[in-house]
Amino acid sequence: MSTQTLYQSLLVGHLIGFLLFAGSTIASFFGFRQLWKQYAIDSGRAATVLQAMSGLQVLLRTGVGVIIPSGIGIMYLTHGVYGEQVWFRIKFALVLLVILNGIIVGRRLRASLDKALKDDPMAVSRIRQRALRFHLVQLAGIFIIILLSVFKFN
Repeated sequence: MSTQTLYQSLLVGHLIGFLLFAGSTIASFFGFRQLWKQYAIDSGRAATVLQAMSGLQVLLRTGVGVIIPSGIGIMYLTHGVYGEQVWFRIKFALVLLVILNGIIVGRRLRASLDKALKDDPMAVSRIRQRALRFHLVQLAGIFIIILLSVFKFN
Protein backbone atom coordinates (compact mmCIF):
# COMPACT_ATOMS: atom_id res chain seq x y z
CA MET A 1 0.00 0.00 0.00
CA SER A 2 1.42 3.36 -1.00
CA THR A 3 1.84 6.20 1.46
CA GLN A 4 -0.75 8.27 -0.40
CA THR A 5 -3.33 5.47 -0.21
CA LEU A 6 -2.62 4.97 3.48
CA TYR A 7 -2.94 8.73 4.09
CA GLN A 8 -6.26 8.87 2.26
CA SER A 9 -7.52 5.80 4.13
CA LEU A 10 -6.60 7.39 7.46
CA LEU A 11 -8.27 10.63 6.39
CA VAL A 12 -11.47 8.78 5.48
CA GLY A 13 -11.36 6.99 8.83
CA HIS A 14 -10.81 10.31 10.59
CA LEU A 15 -13.80 11.84 8.83
CA ILE A 16 -16.00 8.83 9.59
CA GLY A 17 -14.98 9.02 13.26
CA PHE A 18 -15.77 12.72 13.34
CA LEU A 19 -19.13 12.10 11.68
CA LEU A 20 -19.99 9.48 14.29
CA PHE A 21 -18.91 11.82 17.08
CA ALA A 22 -20.65 14.93 15.72
CA GLY A 23 -23.71 13.02 14.55
CA SER A 24 -24.28 11.36 17.90
CA THR A 25 -23.88 14.74 19.63
CA ILE A 26 -26.49 16.31 17.34
CA ALA A 27 -28.80 13.31 17.80
CA SER A 28 -28.36 13.61 21.56
CA PHE A 29 -29.33 17.29 21.41
CA PHE A 30 -32.55 16.49 19.56
CA GLY A 31 -33.14 13.44 21.75
CA PHE A 32 -33.00 15.64 24.82
CA ARG A 33 -35.49 18.03 23.25
CA GLN A 34 -37.84 15.07 22.78
CA LEU A 35 -37.15 13.92 26.33
CA TRP A 36 -38.33 17.28 27.73
CA LYS A 37 -41.48 17.19 25.60
CA GLN A 38 -42.27 13.71 26.90
CA TYR A 39 -41.42 14.72 30.48
CA ALA A 40 -44.05 17.47 30.30
CA ILE A 41 -46.63 14.81 29.39
CA ASP A 42 -45.48 11.88 31.53
CA SER A 43 -42.19 11.41 33.40
CA GLY A 44 -42.30 7.67 32.68
CA ARG A 45 -42.08 8.40 28.98
CA ALA A 46 -39.06 10.60 29.57
CA ALA A 47 -37.22 7.71 31.21
CA THR A 48 -37.99 5.58 28.15
CA VAL A 49 -36.62 8.24 25.80
CA LEU A 50 -33.48 8.52 27.93
CA GLN A 51 -33.02 4.76 27.82
CA ALA A 52 -33.46 4.76 24.02
CA MET A 53 -30.81 7.46 23.71
CA SER A 54 -28.22 5.35 25.54
CA GLY A 55 -27.23 3.74 22.24
CA LEU A 56 -25.86 7.07 21.08
CA GLN A 57 -23.05 6.77 23.61
CA VAL A 58 -21.74 3.70 21.80
CA LEU A 59 -21.59 5.64 18.53
CA LEU A 60 -19.93 8.58 20.24
CA ARG A 61 -17.26 6.39 21.84
CA THR A 62 -16.71 4.57 18.55
CA GLY A 63 -16.23 7.91 16.81
CA VAL A 64 -13.65 9.04 19.36
CA GLY A 65 -12.01 5.62 19.15
CA VAL A 66 -11.57 6.08 15.40
CA ILE A 67 -10.60 9.78 15.49
CA ILE A 68 -7.64 9.31 17.83
CA PRO A 69 -5.70 6.52 16.05
CA SER A 70 -6.45 7.90 12.59
CA GLY A 71 -5.31 11.37 13.70
CA ILE A 72 -2.11 9.92 15.12
CA GLY A 73 -1.57 8.03 11.85
CA ILE A 74 -2.10 11.18 9.79
CA MET A 75 0.37 13.10 11.95
CA TYR A 76 2.89 10.27 11.60
CA LEU A 77 2.58 10.13 7.81
CA THR A 78 2.84 13.91 7.42
CA HIS A 79 5.76 14.09 9.89
CA GLY A 80 3.78 16.42 12.12
CA VAL A 81 3.46 19.18 9.53
CA TYR A 82 -0.05 20.06 10.71
CA GLY A 83 1.12 20.28 14.30
CA GLU A 84 3.13 23.41 13.52
CA GLN A 85 0.15 25.34 12.20
CA VAL A 86 -1.88 27.64 14.46
CA TRP A 87 -5.29 26.45 13.21
CA PHE A 88 -4.38 22.86 14.05
CA ARG A 89 -3.24 23.70 17.57
CA ILE A 90 -6.50 25.51 18.25
CA LYS A 91 -8.48 22.66 16.68
CA PHE A 92 -6.59 20.06 18.72
CA ALA A 93 -7.26 21.95 21.96
CA LEU A 94 -10.96 22.25 21.04
CA VAL A 95 -11.21 18.54 20.24
CA LEU A 96 -9.73 17.72 23.64
CA LEU A 97 -12.09 20.16 25.37
CA VAL A 98 -15.15 18.76 23.58
CA ILE A 99 -14.14 15.19 24.43
CA LEU A 100 -13.37 16.05 28.07
CA ASN A 101 -16.59 18.06 28.37
CA GLY A 102 -18.49 15.03 27.11
CA ILE A 103 -16.74 12.70 29.51
CA ILE A 104 -16.82 14.87 32.62
CA VAL A 105 -19.94 17.01 32.28
CA GLY A 106 -21.98 14.73 30.02
CA ARG A 107 -21.63 11.64 32.19
CA ARG A 108 -22.38 13.55 35.38
CA LEU A 109 -25.38 15.18 33.73
CA ARG A 110 -26.69 11.82 32.56
CA ALA A 111 -26.29 10.28 36.02
CA SER A 112 -28.03 13.27 37.63
CA LEU A 113 -30.88 13.03 35.16
CA ASP A 114 -31.32 9.29 35.71
CA LYS A 115 -31.55 9.88 39.45
CA ALA A 116 -33.81 12.94 39.18
CA LEU A 117 -36.30 11.19 36.89
CA LYS A 118 -36.69 8.44 39.48
CA ASP A 119 -36.45 10.32 42.77
CA ASP A 120 -36.34 14.12 42.55
CA PRO A 121 -38.67 15.90 40.12
CA MET A 122 -37.61 19.30 41.53
CA ALA A 123 -34.04 18.81 40.27
CA VAL A 124 -35.17 18.13 36.71
CA SER A 125 -35.58 21.82 35.78
CA ARG A 126 -32.00 22.59 36.89
CA ILE A 127 -30.74 19.61 34.94
CA ARG A 128 -32.68 20.76 31.89
CA GLN A 129 -30.80 24.09 31.88
CA ARG A 130 -27.45 22.37 32.39
CA ALA A 131 -28.23 19.92 29.58
CA LEU A 132 -29.04 22.76 27.20
CA ARG A 133 -25.82 24.56 28.12
CA PHE A 134 -23.83 21.33 27.73
CA HIS A 135 -25.23 20.65 24.27
CA LEU A 136 -24.73 24.23 23.10
CA VAL A 137 -21.08 24.12 24.18
CA GLN A 138 -20.59 20.78 22.43
CA LEU A 139 -22.28 21.95 19.22
CA ALA A 140 -20.37 25.25 19.19
CA GLY A 141 -17.11 23.36 19.69
CA ILE A 142 -17.91 20.99 16.83
CA PHE A 143 -18.85 23.91 14.57
CA ILE A 144 -15.56 25.72 15.32
CA ILE A 145 -13.60 22.49 14.74
CA ILE A 146 -15.23 22.15 11.31
CA LEU A 147 -14.60 25.82 10.55
CA LEU A 148 -10.91 25.53 11.46
CA SER A 149 -10.51 22.30 9.48
CA VAL A 150 -12.02 23.79 6.34
CA PHE A 151 -10.45 27.26 6.33
CA LYS A 152 -7.14 26.42 8.06
CA PHE A 153 -6.48 29.91 9.38
CA ASN A 154 -2.81 30.72 10.07
